[in-house]
Amino acid sequence: MHIGRKSRTGPVVVIAALLASFLLAAPALANGKGRKTGAVDPALKEVLDRFDRVQDSIRTLSAEFTWTTDSTLLKTPIVSEGNFYLTKPRSIRWDFTSPEPMEFVIAHDEYVGYFPNQKKAEKRNFKRWSERVFRYFGLGQGSEELSRVYTISLGDPGELAGKADLLVLVPKKHRARKKIEDLRIWVGKETSLPVKVVSTDPSGGRRIIEFRNTLVNPELAGSLYEVKLPADVTVTDGFSGLGGSDTGGGSRPAD
Repeated sequence: MHIGRKSRTGPVVVIAALLASFLLAAPALANGKGRKTGAVDPALKEVLDRFDRVQDSIRTLSAEFTWTTDSTLLKTPIVSEGNFYLTKPRSIRWDFTSPEPMEFVIAHDEYVGYFPNQKKAEKRNFKRWSERVFRYFGLGQGSEELSRVYTISLGDPGELAGKADLLVLVPKKHRARKKIEDLRIWVGKETSLPVKVVSTDPSGGRRIIEFRNTLVNPELAGSLYEVKLPADVTVTDGFSGLGGSDTGGGSRPAD
């Protein structure tokens, strides 16, 4: 699968929720709601408590990322790079710079994906999914929602031992496990922010996102979440750029 191509990897809600939660899913768990402190392993509780302190301070985030997609359908993994931006409560931007430029924005209850090389774009009203996705930021009932969906434990951080703790999130429901086997988040010991996220599907396919140069509360202009489309761009209704197969069937000139 290539970000920006049509895919059969699952409903867009799953992909969009993962995109929205990569940098803040772990901190969201630290919120006391839905968490039974007495039943939590002390080491896990210490990690989650650190997340809580960081979560409370976050207004905006920016980071550079490397996104690797690997599956049995690919001869070699696809590696993409770019920049990520987030402004609470409901604005996200992913700028892919290689192997081709692409922009994905969720803001104002709308999704916009833009593929300059193809002179194509897609838009979709996101209000239906917005609350569900942004609960993963620790807003409202976010942590309670995650507690209901995932079983959370600490894992072996492997090559990042001493530099990061590994959180392993396993879906509780069988239906959810048909889409995602687990979500693994390596959290930096110094920053308490995710430095690596790996999602694995039941077929063994993996999406690996590694973050670097993460900044907390940088100045981000509101205009960052506006996508300017040239007049010659064809706009369709859909979510194919976020890994969904729903294209809505319609197209129109750029507004």
